[in-house]
Amino acid sequence: MAAAPPMSPTSSLATALFLVASIVAVALADDGTTHLHFFMHDTVTGSDPTAVQVIKGNGSSVVPGLAFGDTIVIDDALTTTTSASSSAAVVGRAQGYYMVSSTSAPAVLAVCANLLLTTGEFNGSTVAVMGRDDISADVRELAVVGGTGRFRMATGYVLWKTASMNGPDAIIELDVYVKTSNSSSSTDCVGGCGVNAGVRRMGGAGAAGWVNACVVALVVAVVGSSCVW
Repeated sequence: MAAAPPMSPTSSLATALFLVASIVAVALADDGTTHLHFFMHDTVTGSDPTAVQVIKGNGSSVVPGLAFGDTIVIDDALTTTTSASSSAAVVGRAQGYYMVSSTSAPAVLAVCANLLLTTGEFNGSTVAVMGRDDISADVRELAVVGGTGRFRMATGYVLWKTASMNGPDAIIELDVYVKTSNSSSSTDCVGGCGVNAGVRRMGGAGAAGWVNACVVALVVAVVGSSCVW
């Protein structure tokens, strides 16, 4: 079988550019998103509640105990597990309010809260969450509208799920996906956002540096080969 003719400099350059485009596409797919996972304990009953009603709405009753316009202020614990018995498990607080914003069942809450992280590498940072919480749905999606500290100018979303109910008290499971413009890496804190147990993946500035290095090496190789050809 006859040997294939050597590639021209033009065709080799086109091949190199195609490879560069492929490398860039793979690197930029990891966009520096941080995944936070924890449980919010909304306690209305007992001697030390973390959710207190401050406004009694004059609207119609939506479900027993809740009426249109009811507004509740919260300072709920965020933990790594569904249990709140151990203070060591607390990684932050959900501070803000929710109000009943539907005039009939199913009850829909308008939620506005700051997720304050109090331990680990994100200690002192906050994630601002706002959105519609249809409590009859298995999974609700709320928006990340900002943040402070490590999450300054954050965007993203929260998957909001009811883990358990005990009368008016509830434990809510939160999966928070946060992206910031200055993210240098992706972080997955499935085991708890407050502990340094995140699994980092390349993204952001790290990916850009890697791509630049690959581009330079590839261009040098192509130019050197073209001189021979």
